[in-house]
Amino acid sequence: MEFTLVLIIFPVAVILLSMIVTGIVKKFYIMPIITFLIFLILTYTVFNESFFIWVIVYAILSLIVSVTIKFVVEKDNKNKV
Repeated sequence: MEFTLVLIIFPVAVILLSMIVTGIVKKFYIMPIITFLIFLILTYTVFNESFFIWVIVYAILSLIVSVTIKFVVEKDNKNKV
């Protein structure tokens, strides 16, 4: 079950939430910080310390998705004007 969480469910959730939150808030750094803090708390409450590697991976994934969405939204807004 943990294998499915770590490799499928968590990344999909991070991608979707990063897209939604970045689209609403319009700031690319909010969701990576939230992602890092949530998974850091999960590291010490649910998982063990070796999960911290995945915390970094999910935060980087969230940052990449957030920056991409920010550029797409800005480009779309620029094209409308």
